[in-house]
Amino acid sequence: MKGAGRLAEPVKSNRRVKATTPSKNTEVRKIVRDEKIEPNFYKCCTCGTSYKNLDDNFPASQSEMYAGLDYHLPICKTCLDKLFEHYTTVYGGNEDQAIRRICENFNIYFNQSLLNASRKITKNRSRIHTYISRSNLLQYKDKTYDTTLDEERSDVIESIEDLDDITDCTITPRMVKFWGSGYDPKVYLTLQGYYDELLKLCESKPDIKKQKMMKNLCLLEYQMQINIQAGKDIGTLSNSYKTMFEAAELKADNADTSNDSFGKWIMDIEKYSPAEYYKDKKKYHDFFGIIEYIERFMFRPLKNLIFGTHEKEQEYWINDEDIETKDGE
Repeated sequence: MKGAGRLAEPVKSNRRVKATTPSKNTEVRKIVRDEKIEPNFYKCCTCGTSYKNLDDNFPASQSEMYAGLDYHLPICKTCLDKLFEHYTTVYGGNEDQAIRRICENFNIYFNQSLLNASRKITKNRSRIHTYISRSNLLQYKDKTYDTTLDEERSDVIESIEDLDDITDCTITPRMVKFWGSGYDPKVYLTLQGYYDELLKLCESKPDIKKQKMMKNLCLLEYQMQINIQAGKDIGTLSNSYKTMFEAAELKADNADTSNDSFGKWIMDIEKYSPAEYYKDKKKYHDFFGIIEYIERFMFRPLKNLIFGTHEKEQEYWINDEDIETKDGE
């Protein structure tokens, strides 16, 4: 019978992962049955297709939830690709959100460095499979989505009382109250740094209204930094920053140029380019030297070839007429 080969004796995986989790509260202990029955095939929980081999058809896992499948996910690779496409569409093309949702579903470790590494792949490779493959590397051994939750809980300040566990005394209750809870300690210091830079642009002590606008400017600046690091467009955020900065009536001329910030860099770019109207049109003209390159290495040689001229590089060419004039003097 066709397909009977699928019911032959299965080839088991040799992969074994030691069961550990970062917290006893989140640990999932292995569940076993007294009677161990060896299956003669492995079926995908999504499409129902039966497979003889685990390693070739099911992604590996670190979770004790899948110990009975020799630490493999219960969904086949084909269905996982379709699930990734589905969530990418659901989240408006955001692959990062799609990966996090899949990690949440199947207890896979979610980490920003893994996310960044999974972007550097060829076009013919699946990003979700690349991410899961990297999450099973030795440095991420025994880590699951439980680990992600533990790490996020330990890094985020949920209330002022959490400051008792923070060794960095530069984070004050006043900062947490001003910026709100839910940020990583480093984010508070970054936001406060942005705010201190904006204070230098104030001619007088800002009132409540201006303080709120400056706070929103700092949050916008931080969001632009995140988008730049993720390779995303900041055009909309940059325009919002420019509009809000002008509304806050801050004076850029008062800035201390010795401690320049990303916000002032944005202001400089928006002042000269790519804004529709700017004062000095030559400041960012041919910034990358493309026009100069075309004129020097394409137009000039082509002109000499067609018209038989001997025009040379302006940078290295000494005009004979200029020399004669100089000698005549």
